[in-house]
Amino acid sequence: MGFHKRYIDDEQVIDIYREQGNQGVMDWYTRGVDAIITSGNLSQKIEEIIYSQELIEEEKIDEVSMLVGMASIKKLGDETKY
Repeated sequence: MGFHKRYIDDEQVIDIYREQGNQGVMDWYTRGVDAIITSGNLSQKIEEIIYSQELIEEEKIDEVSMLVGMASIKKLGDETKY
């Protein structure tokens, strides 16, 4: 058995959200991983939400959906500028 680290950046989060939806993002942070290393404000904020003890599951899902959805729209707008 090994120790499974996962490096997660903002681009990965947005891409997973676009392809697999909110559940895909939640799974990427929680399944088959022992340690998470984030790179970027979005990926760090998502980690804080998912592992928060102050939010119930529905609140976590809503917060993650809102944050990643907004970042995805912003990225799409940035892509269409060029």
